[in-house]
Amino acid sequence: MAMAMRTMNSAPGARGRGSPGFARSTKPMVKSRRSSAVTAASASGVAETLAHVVGVCVVTGACVRSLPQILRIHKSRSAKGLSLGSFTWESIGLTLVLAYNVSREYPLSTYAECIALVIQDVIVACQIFYFRHGFAKSATPFALSAVGGVAMCATLFWWLPAQPFGAQALLSLNAVAGLIVNGSRLPQIVMNLKRGNTGELSWVTQALNVCGSIARIFTTLTLTQDILNLALQVTGLLLNGTLLAQCYRTIQMRRSGELVDDDVDAVVEEPKLA
Repeated sequence: MAMAMRTMNSAPGARGRGSPGFARSTKPMVKSRRSSAVTAASASGVAETLAHVVGVCVVTGACVRSLPQILRIHKSRSAKGLSLGSFTWESIGLTLVLAYNVSREYPLSTYAECIALVIQDVIVACQIFYFRHGFAKSATPFALSAVGGVAMCATLFWWLPAQPFGAQALLSLNAVAGLIVNGSRLPQIVMNLKRGNTGELSWVTQALNVCGSIARIFTTLTLTQDILNLALQVTGLLLNGTLLAQCYRTIQMRRSGELVDDDVDAVVEEPKLA
């Protein structure tokens, strides 16, 4: 019996897990698995690093996003074809996003673009009102808007976070903010359709918006995988792409002589948001 057991244990196909042969046979498999895990982790690390770099580029681009639009209005001394509602609603939505991120104490790099975009939106909105109505008629609306802006910021950044329900309220407002920012594109799109052209709307600014949307889709997929944010970014890309296409169409019309700048000053009533 003992001889039979020794014979069976010494057979080539009967080596146990503790035998040297088994250990040698499993080493390549273990190394392969470890190598695959290291490769996957390395690829994931590269993707995350790239996403952070893209995020910094988005913030940098946001600092100059509306600069072409501001300079175009200043140079032409006209705000023809620009929707005041679009810039106003976007600034409100971005302020809500900013308040939420500040309350959560997120890194500044994750939302810094909102600060730059709000400032630029306010400048463009002031330009639109000034060049349409003149300084005399703009002074009172400017003052009221300033008071309203200060009151809104005081509520969002100081009063609301101190309340017991503040965190939940800001979370809800942040969800609504994405819809407001995307919805702010609609008045401009509708105005362009009614006019048949984009007037003084800067195609460079719209191109930067498209690039920013694509970049944010990438960073969302890589860093957070947040379905709601991804849906909002995709929707934003479609709307920004529509505006860019409208700008391209206007450029083609001007080149062909179908549209003359002096003819684009028709007064079109802005669409109102319900």
